[in-house]
Amino acid sequence: MIHIVTGTINSGKSSRLLHLYHQHQQGDGFISVKRMHYQTVHGYDLLRLRDLSTRPFVMHEKFYHDTDREIACQIGPYLFFKDVLQDIEQEIINSIKQGASPIFLDEIGLLELQHKCFAKLLQFIVKHDIEAYITVRKDLIDDVVSTFSITSYDIV
Repeated sequence: MIHIVTGTINSGKSSRLLHLYHQHQQGDGFISVKRMHYQTVHGYDLLRLRDLSTRPFVMHEKFYHDTDREIACQIGPYLFFKDVLQDIEQEIINSIKQGASPIFLDEIGLLELQHKCFAKLLQFIVKHDIEAYITVRKDLIDDVVSTFSITSYDIV
């Protein structure tokens, strides 16, 4: 079963996902935490729910000066770090193999609809019928459900 936490941009989807994780007190996953530089979004860190560790994952291009860091994908001015994406995918798959449930994934959206970013991870979850909570913008729900052939889901 896929549980979809939805809303518009900046409506509290990530906070709701964190609240649901605390209610369950089990499973694994991550939420995106916005990092600000004055009034500008500097980037996003991933907060691992299991151990509360964080790592930078997305950076606004105007702050990107590390030419050695490979970029997995980009949407608008936001660059996604390839090494972090690969680590997260592997860590969540390992958690699933160790029996972690449910899995919490923040921000399934336009990149995933283009088969980028967390698309492989979501496909794995759907294929193996793993219980998961995901955040999806309200206007993308139908596209996400269709693209990933999600047959068993509810809106929370």
